[in-house]
Amino acid sequence: MANWERLAEQNPHYVAGDYESAGYRLLLEQVLYASDRRSRTAYDLVVKHLGAYRELLGQLGVSILHNAHMSYLVALPNQAVAEKMRLSETRLALVLRRLYDDKMHATEVVAGEAFIDLIELERSFKELLGRELPDQASLRDQVDALKRYGIVRREDTEDEQPFVIVIRPGIVDVLGETALLQLAAYATAIDEEDASEAP
Repeated sequence: MANWERLAEQNPHYVAGDYESAGYRLLLEQVLYASDRRSRTAYDLVVKHLGAYRELLGQLGVSILHNAHMSYLVALPNQAVAEKMRLSETRLALVLRRLYDDKMHATEVVAGEAFIDLIELERSFKELLGRELPDQASLRDQVDALKRYGIVRREDTEDEQPFVIVIRPGIVDVLGETALLQLAAYATAIDEEDASEAP
């Protein structure tokens, strides 16, 4: 177990509570980006003492992944991702992960982030899911819910579209291959259940 008091004694810029809150913030937000001003201190503390945080969170069934190249940390719980998301969020997450991969292959990312307008998202929803895009209020709520996983953020605009969706690089780790399979299986199972209950 990490001894935050001992670490704080070695660095006069921090107190034990800073170390505790850095670990809590990583658990709460799931992804910490060095580029986010409000997460920078927590990111720096966890990276500097990665071994201690890995040991501590490992006892809770959470592993920590550090992407030094893109400067972010991910807390990956051992339980299935699909158990934490609503179906509407699952569908959106699957589409966003696909769009992120497409943008990466086309080298259309800026500092690891992919910017998606609502027209592009609507087209992808129809192509990938055969569904209409949710209305703007519902979509806004879903994006805000996915923000909890550190994979997306919403950026308001002043043009014809009310906002754009910014897919963050942590989506590759939070929704890795295993998580994608879980999400797809979950969405399929719910869809089949709905179809069997239809008159």
